[in-house]
Amino acid sequence: MPSSNRPAQDQAGPRLPPSAATEQPDPNGPIASRRMLRDLHDATAGHPLAGSGECVVHGGPGPFSAIFRDGMPVALTGWDSCAPAARLSDLGYIAWTWSIQASGHVPLAGQAQHLRELRAGYGSTGGEDLLAAVVRSQTRIAGLETVVREDRRAPRMRREHARQATGWAAGDCDLVQRNKALFLIALR
Repeated sequence: MPSSNRPAQDQAGPRLPPSAATEQPDPNGPIASRRMLRDLHDATAGHPLAGSGECVVHGGPGPFSAIFRDGMPVALTGWDSCAPAARLSDLGYIAWTWSIQASGHVPLAGQAQHLRELRAGYGSTGGEDLLAAVVRSQTRIAGLETVVREDRRAPRMRREHARQATGWAAGDCDLVQRNKALFLIALR
């Protein structure tokens, strides 16, 4: 199902668990998540399910789509947005939702370090390409949620969630754009 038809709770990040990018008490959480993602991409690259895409992507592999055991992600849920696509679409989303947050308690230098570690563990991707994929993910969520926020037929609570999700995506996008130089230095 296209992500625009997914329920908001599956698309947007205000429901992040406390152990996600805002606090990250276990620094190995992002390592485990990128391994799961890389395994998915490698297993489906060239497979008929990938169609004309590079591989099959999850479509929203954030902390809110993860099942945790002892603080570590062990599986992904929310497969309704999986589709043939480029690895970079998932990598941009996971880099955003696991590493970069405008709100929270992780200093900007720590976020840049998390981003570097995630990229290093996943594999070779240029810093500019990764940050562009992050911004595309943020822009996509903001656009999808703006439609819902402005739809007067949508339930009031759903519109409120869309308002929060739009603010979350826009705030994080602004953070990336204002600090692009710092993130690029970290990704050298």
